[in-house]
Amino acid sequence: MANSNYLSISDILVTNEKVPCKFLHDLPKMGFLDPSAVDDDLKAGTNVEIPLWLAEYLYIKRPPIVSVDLPKIYKETYREILNADACTVDMQKLGQHFYEFGCYIAKHDIKGEVATTLVNTFRQRFRMILSASVSTDSISSFQPLSASERDRTAAAVVTESALSGWLKKGECPLTTANMVANHRKRKRAEMEML
Repeated sequence: MANSNYLSISDILVTNEKVPCKFLHDLPKMGFLDPSAVDDDLKAGTNVEIPLWLAEYLYIKRPPIVSVDLPKIYKETYREILNADACTVDMQKLGQHFYEFGCYIAKHDIKGEVATTLVNTFRQRFRMILSASVSTDSISSFQPLSASERDRTAAAVVTESALSGWLKKGECPLTTANMVANHRKRKRAEMEML
């Protein structure tokens, strides 16, 4: 699988998310992939949700064994909701690894709509998370966050706390660097000469 991190637990969890696939050929003794199958064989045309890592492998075979469809959380209806106001969406219901899984899905989206939605969603929610990191009380009032958003929120809270503590100490006042001061003097002298 391209661009996957073999030793990353989070990447293993992301690639284990299921995607809807349609099998293009009869597969003998593979009926166990379809939980509703009564036959041992998997028939062509069967729609099954399988893990992303398996779907990618079966798709790159020549000829492809499956055709992969977009998961419903990346289809047009959800993209419209996210593009309208992503801050009101419960990201846990969409998936713990919404952004990471979406990056894998975006690689196969020819139109680029999934990638655009991921970027817009992250921009909208990042502003909300960043402003909330100043006040940890307001974070609890948000819709539940995805795993990566929780990580970023925790990091922002720690950074804000460290900055606040450093500013309160006041032990190391900020001063203008000599290089900047000399640059300003030189610019002022040049302007006076004109």
